[in-house]
Amino acid sequence: MMKKNKKWSFWKGVGLMFKILGLIVIVAILAPFGYFAWRAGQPMTMPEYDGRTYYELLAERRQAYSELAQEYQASHPNVEVKDGMCFQNEVIMATVYTMPWAGLCTMADLIPSLHRFIGPRAQQAGCGQVENTSWLTFLSSWWSNFERMQYPMYEHRMVGPVVYCRLSAP
Repeated sequence: MMKKNKKWSFWKGVGLMFKILGLIVIVAILAPFGYFAWRAGQPMTMPEYDGRTYYELLAERRQAYSELAQEYQASHPNVEVKDGMCFQNEVIMATVYTMPWAGLCTMADLIPSLHRFIGPRAQQAGCGQVENTSWLTFLSSWWSNFERMQYPMYEHRMVGPVVYCRLSAP
């Protein structure tokens, strides 16, 4: 009878360990989303953003894209203008491309051997430009990389195949 209780407590311990490990993984996955949602409401640090929050910047850009699309539609009635498409494309690019790339650069700043896996694109993207990156400042360094990498995307919006998406940088 005694052996059965020991075996039972062993499996309880293993189960508890997996529950704790699962909780740690969930927190590690959700923490960046929570941090970025909070940080997007704080003033951005680059002087090019004039102290605006990311949410304010997005609202301004959404409005500017809408106005640009309406002006273009008025002057080109034969062209089908898809209002909102430009803004959605910008947000998708920020979410799918810029944010992960900024995270990868931040990780490479912590683990220098990752630079060889990223290759020359790391230097082109500007990896290694955030100083004092550590595990304790990982999320704030990731955000700084995101801000810095986002701005060139705004600058490149002046060119492109869709005329009514050519919005100048903030």
